[in-house]
Amino acid sequence: MGPFRKRLERILRQRFPKPASIELREDDGVIGVITSPEFRGKEPMERVTMIWDILDKELSPEERKKIVTILAVTPEEEIAHSTSG
Repeated sequence: MGPFRKRLERILRQRFPKPASIELREDDGVIGVITSPEFRGKEPMERVTMIWDILDKELSPEERKKIVTILAVTPEEEIAHSTSG
């Protein structure tokens, strides 16, 4: 795991501690999924705003450019996705 990915995971874990799960993958940028009960009852844009508010405070503009996308799902959504198909 690269240093930026480690730092990003540490920042997100501070805000979304267990039982939340955070999966990050680096390719041409960072792609990830945060699964947290905190997202229950929130619209997709509210979830994205929660994540980017944290990243805007903690990362430089150059670091933020390295993030392709980070999805925000509830545990129930993760289970439904993993059992479908």
